[in-house]
Amino acid sequence: MYYQLDTDGNESVYMGKKPRQNSHITLSMGMSLDVKKDEIDLPFEYEMSSEEGEEVKFHGWYPGSHLMQQRFIETLQKAGVNNLQIFPAHIVREGTKKEVPGFSVVNIVGCVSCAVMEESKAEPFIGNVFYFQDLVIDPKRVGDLLMFRVKESPMIVLVHDKVADAIRKAGFPGMVLEPATESSKKEHKRASKK
Repeated sequence: MYYQLDTDGNESVYMGKKPRQNSHITLSMGMSLDVKKDEIDLPFEYEMSSEEGEEVKFHGWYPGSHLMQQRFIETLQKAGVNNLQIFPAHIVREGTKKEVPGFSVVNIVGCVSCAVMEESKAEPFIGNVFYFQDLVIDPKRVGDLLMFRVKESPMIVLVHDKVADAIRKAGFPGMVLEPATESSKKEHKRASKK
């Protein structure tokens, strides 16, 4: 069983990446990166902002910023996830410039074509990427990955139930784990590769 990993959207902080820093690379497509070859400027620089007077509660993962708390990374790794590229991050608070420790930039390496398009409800987004209202997957296509992006919609991250259990037990605020619908058919046509 697989679960779609997301956040509830109720973050009390916003992690804004330094404008134009590393804008030539993407961390959303599941591709492995090389610091030297891809000319990645380290550390990734962020500024954290929050609503005035609002209590700061950190989430374990900020998908849009690709930031993960060290404790979240350790939870994933202890559950067997071994396809994370971890880069240093430097985060300062807006206004005070006080450092916010304990976060790294994480690239989830692995993009699997597992969507069963004939059973899913989706609309074309850009190129061969879709926006899914209802995603149905074929778990036989996944192999041994415990955490990966869905090739047909790389913003979707799926985790194996073993990883989902570890995340639940660790008690990270704001994390949402929705069961992925698995196809009941035995044979599926693979998505065409263009």
